Amino acid sequence: MRRYLETIKSEEAVRKILEHIHPIEDEELIPAYQSKGRITTRPIYAKCSNPPFVCSAMDGYATMFEKTLDADTIRPLSLVKGSDAVHVNTGDALPAGMNAVVIREEVEESGQHIAIRRPLYLWQNVRMIGEDVIEGDMLVPTNHVIGIFDVSMLISAGVTHVPVRRMPKILIIPTGKELMDVYDGSTDTGDHGKRLIDFNSHLLAGMAVETGFQATRHAIIADKEGLREVVGGSVNDYDVVLINAGSSAGDEDYTEDIIRELGSLIFHGVSMMPGRPAIFGIVHGKAVFGIPGYPVSAAVSFQSFLEPVYERLTSSKIAKRSVVPCLTPYKIPSRIGLEEIVRVNIQKHNGRYYVFPLPRGASILSSMARADGLIKIPENIEGYNEDEEIRCQLLKDECDIANRIHIVGSHDLSLDIMRDLMKKAHPEADLLSTHTGSLSGILAVKKGVADLCTTHIFDESENVYNIPVIEKYLSGRNVILVHIAKRQQGLVIKKGNPKKIAGIGDIGREDVKFINRQFGSGTRILLDLLLKEKGIKRESIHGYEREESSHTAVGIMVRESVADTGVAIYAVAKLFSLDFIPLAEEEYDLVVTGAFAADQRFAKLMAIIRSDVFKKRLEEIGGYNTEDTGTIKYGKL
Repeated sequence: MRRYLETIKSEEAVRKILEHIHPIEDEELIPAYQSKGRITTRPIYAKCSNPPFVCSAMDGYATMFEKTLDADTIRPLSLVKGSDAVHVNTGDALPAGMNAVVIREEVEESGQHIAIRRPLYLWQNVRMIGEDVIEGDMLVPTNHVIGIFDVSMLISAGVTHVPVRRMPKILIIPTGKELMDVYDGSTDTGDHGKRLIDFNSHLLAGMAVETGFQATRHAIIADKEGLREVVGGSVNDYDVVLINAGSSAGDEDYTEDIIRELGSLIFHGVSMMPGRPAIFGIVHGKAVFGIPGYPVSAAVSFQSFLEPVYERLTSSKIAKRSVVPCLTPYKIPSRIGLEEIVRVNIQKHNGRYYVFPLPRGASILSSMARADGLIKIPENIEGYNEDEEIRCQLLKDECDIANRIHIVGSHDLSLDIMRDLMKKAHPEADLLSTHTGSLSGILAVKKGVADLCTTHIFDESENVYNIPVIEKYLSGRNVILVHIAKRQQGLVIKKGNPKKIAGIGDIGREDVKFINRQFGSGTRILLDLLLKEKGIKRESIHGYEREESSHTAVGIMVRESVADTGVAIYAVAKLFSLDFIPLAEEEYDLVVTGAFAADQRFAKLMAIIRSDVFKKRLEEIGGYNTEDTGTIKYGKL
């Protein structure tokens, strides 16, 4: 009688198992609405913007905000329906020339007129093109597990089908002549009191499906010959075969013998309780497990051994939920009287978690898909103050967040490429970028909230990019500056240049609508320097106050005629088929703290930045000079 005395530790068991498991490489194209839980084999890009046009965010009347400026409570302003004000419902396209919506509740109707008692502001109650997703944005990278919010985001961006890794297939075989299946009618034969109901196989099938397997439950096998026939005949059709019960040392425990006869036994017995009799072997190149029949042992064995197998087969990680204490690096405001659930990204730095709120609008689905966690702001406070400790419910695994590379600062398309190459080379890793602008990124490093930030700030006195601002704000800090690429910044304009814009001097014209970048961004700083050189006053620019946080947002606004021009990189002009007027070749760099430079994650990132494939992909999208990519411009490694 076997006693499986030579047990191994669970960590050793997992190591031995994973030595024999190889990732699934097969790809299939499936409808996006069926893709929840599936894993991408390639990056997926938005085919259209969401919303695809400027639309009303409320039920009411669209109008021109300029016509409402004289309205006040005592002297209401009258507008003519159809000409001054057009009725719209939520989601309707804004009529041409109109730029604000007054909500239905604030309108007093009288025949063919409406009266309003307070003025509107530009784009009030209006959703802009690409508010949620912008055409051409990378929605998810390679080896990304698609979540329920990802599904909706993909569909909203016009993605109908997605390339995913084939689901791993698992066959679950219940064994034992003492078992009965309550679904095969045997309970009507009088045997119910003599046999045990098989429920373990249903438990394991449910766990398998929840994990991500395509699970098949076999009929109960009662004898050794039947088990040998099923395993030998089925193993080639599955990635994993799981035999429940029959793994111990009893007279009718056949699993070890079957594996030895058909293939090779890797181990029998693990020093853990419950789950000690676990078996693992290889048959025809496929993984075959024998796990104990007691339900708790079966469940523990599945979690201990089959979840790592799934992760290896799919090159993914299984997320675990928890609540952790976090700090707020900035003030997070909220309206008193409303309990607010805020979606956040999380950065772990020096052993503490910091939360970075994502866009909070109810229509911005993408922020839910990209969130690391949720924080709750009670209704009796006006938000959280800077450096306040709060609780955050995680939507992603703590280990993934802690090991992820988080870059704050300036937006660039190169960050998406870095992320995709990182996930492709290291499926267990990830890279997150939060677009706060160059200066805000540097201040986050100064404050000790972030280890990496991207920047492209030009110093006019020294005629140098990035190094002067580092010496100003990070003086005495151990940091290095890694060059990512030189890139072309310029004015993006509609194809054919219908407004005949010749350069920066034309953006102050009365007939030109401008779209700006956010305060603190390198692009905004460059613009302000050029305006200063030309003697152009900001107040003369129609739209200077309208801010977007990315180059792609500027591009889509110009392509869809919300604005006539804005400053963006050449790659965006190429992406959206816009004309481009060069303004400057700037240096886009990465600031790295000395502590993070010693981290193995930085070595992985540097390998990607210095790789030929990264440079090639930058050159393919256009407007980049990669001659010095990956060089250290400041500091020492």
